[in-house]
Amino acid sequence: MPNLICRNLSFAYPGGEREVFTHLNLIIDTGWRTALVGGNGRGKTTLLKLLAGRLAPDTGEIERPVSCMLFSEPVSVSAMAARQAARQMAGPFDRLETEIEQLLARGDEPALARYGALEVEYRALGGYEIDARLDRELDAVGLSDRDRLRPMISLSGGEQTRSLLAGLFAAPAAFPLIDEPTNHLDLAGRQQLAEYLNAKTGFLIVSHDRALLDAAAEHLVALNQDSVEHHRLRYSDWRESMAARLAAQARANEHLKKDIRRLEIAAEARRAGALAREADKTAGGHRRLPSERVSDRGFVGAQAARQMKRALAAEQRAERRAADRRETLKDVEKVYELKLAEPHTPLSRDRPLIRATKLSVVRETPLFAPVSFDVRPGERVAILGPNGAGKTSLLDAMAGRDVPLAGELELPKRLQVSRVCQQPRWRRGRLRAHLDDAHLDEGAFRQIMAALGVRGTVLDQPLEQLSQGQLKKVELARSIGESAHLLLWDEPLNYVDVDTRERIEEALVASTATLIFVEHDARFIERLATKSVMLERMR
Repeated sequence: MPNLICRNLSFAYPGGEREVFTHLNLIIDTGWRTALVGGNGRGKTTLLKLLAGRLAPDTGEIERPVSCMLFSEPVSVSAMAARQAARQMAGPFDRLETEIEQLLARGDEPALARYGALEVEYRALGGYEIDARLDRELDAVGLSDRDRLRPMISLSGGEQTRSLLAGLFAAPAAFPLIDEPTNHLDLAGRQQLAEYLNAKTGFLIVSHDRALLDAAAEHLVALNQDSVEHHRLRYSDWRESMAARLAAQARANEHLKKDIRRLEIAAEARRAGALAREADKTAGGHRRLPSERVSDRGFVGAQAARQMKRALAAEQRAERRAADRRETLKDVEKVYELKLAEPHTPLSRDRPLIRATKLSVVRETPLFAPVSFDVRPGERVAILGPNGAGKTSLLDAMAGRDVPLAGELELPKRLQVSRVCQQPRWRRGRLRAHLDDAHLDEGAFRQIMAALGVRGTVLDQPLEQLSQGQLKKVELARSIGESAHLLLWDEPLNYVDVDTRERIEEALVASTATLIFVEHDARFIERLATKSVMLERMR
């Protein structure tokens, strides 16, 4: 299969602090099912846009022997039917067909000449086969005949995702570039997507869903802090080897610091000795004869010079050893401790924090079958169910919002709740103003953000300039820093990189926080949930 080739590629956004890529060299076989991984801000989405031609490199070049089609955030307000939107995703077939019909209706010689050229283009794009190809792909992603005729605006985010992915893979001779396809998919949808992608020939995918990457990708390109690497192995195997490598590098770093300090101490001692010898050349000279003083000064001066030379040599050895070791310490980043805030006034741990009895959310009719459960302090409860089952509405009710309910929901009177919403609250303006309004300490907030992988002057920029992942981390940091009896998190991991996901998991496991969450990351649920509540959709 043909290769996409990046040669000596450099790119920076106008006004950006640093280059996203500097002299990047990369080869991607279009026959590979490849995962593109790296932390937030490493340039994954930027690289997809460069490959698709939506951005131009500052220097270097990209060789594209095939066309590249980019799939990104699918949420749409279009009234267009889902099948039609998928067809437009596949290529300019609607435009070509409309123009061909108009030319045939005219029937004059120039029109027929133009028709001939368009018909060749239409045939080359696969226009005569596109409808059959598209229907096969829509069947494969599980979109029903009824849903294909519905307006895009009426579909859930997961249904929109599946529609447009079908259009992407229906496009003949195009290499798919897929950016975060799982953000609106429930667990069943993610599993179906993994099976769908696993049957495909080649694509490049950015996703932070670990189970999806393991199931769908056979190759991996990692954008690390100081390097780019390619492997043919599963994502989880690479993570394991990377963790072992980083641990070894961290140990080497500690040895390096000790070596440097030891050599610095030796160099300082030798320099001090040389300086003391130099001082001896003039001290106490009045007790000796002139010839003796001259002789001693020459001897002491030569000894001081030798001592100074040894001191400089020791310093040079320390620096050489440090430079050698630094070459082996790529990709080592400082990890800041992440700790959740404790409630100011703890509630009793002897009785349930929340009790639900035959509870359902009602929108004309119940959204889900009645459920009964209780949540005790320190428990971490996963709310499960398909898209549209009412999971977010249930969280709203537990947060004290006015949600129409059937059944009973018992909450303590002085319950302090902290929410993480699907869409971050703070998306505009300056972060400092939001922190002041929320009475959150800026220093403590920045420390939490550093633990989530965002530091430096990024937080001084307008929030409009932050990436989706960075905004989500702002939302998470706000909740982590708030004093609360109960954390209600609604899809907290959308756009969040794997390193940060695992850091959040570790902090939650180490804490006594009570958490009720909606999340579709299977690994997150497996590690955190002490119990789960399944909502069975009634509609």
